[in-house]
Amino acid sequence: MMILVATSTLFAKQKVGIDFGIGLKGGLNFNKVVATEWKDKFSTGPHAGFFAYINKYRFGIQVEGIWSQSSITTDSSFYGLYKQYYNQSGDSLKSGSFSFSTISIPLLVNIKLAKFLWLQGGPQYSANVNVIDKDKLLKSGQAIIKKGDFNLVGGLWIQFGSGSFHVNAGLRYISGINNLSNLQTVTGAKSEWKNQMIQAHVGIGF
Repeated sequence: MMILVATSTLFAKQKVGIDFGIGLKGGLNFNKVVATEWKDKFSTGPHAGFFAYINKYRFGIQVEGIWSQSSITTDSSFYGLYKQYYNQSGDSLKSGSFSFSTISIPLLVNIKLAKFLWLQGGPQYSANVNVIDKDKLLKSGQAIIKKGDFNLVGGLWIQFGSGSFHVNAGLRYISGINNLSNLQTVTGAKSEWKNQMIQAHVGIGF
């Protein structure tokens, strides 16, 4: 099946003069949420997915579907702001860690900088499909982050090889646009939670 896909892709490239391809990628996330009530440190998690691109000369577009996993840990100020959500008041000095799984769809513009090097940038929509309260800090069923958010993506894509098979690697920075918080503080306000992520990957394409 892979041989058939690769052969068909190579034939289409030669016929229409446009470089397009599909492939798989995977790597690591380095993620944090920027807010006073969360620890200011990056956590590490995996990601994996697929990509498809169409390039011609020095420009192109690329779409991806990526599953990723990240985690965040509360800071000492968290209880004072959100104590109404806690299971027990005795947990006031306890730090809590939350892990969440996300499905992201970036839509990127590709700009060729050199023979093997591309600059990428564009918007990304992320759906937070699962959140786990590892330390059972909050009341059951409490959703701490919104189900969906928008991000801006920028990074570099390196691609080796030509023809029907190639290897790629990349590094990108992802910055959240909207507020992730789904909680109200004890005063009824909402604090600004902005997601930041560095993503490194390797992949194969056809």
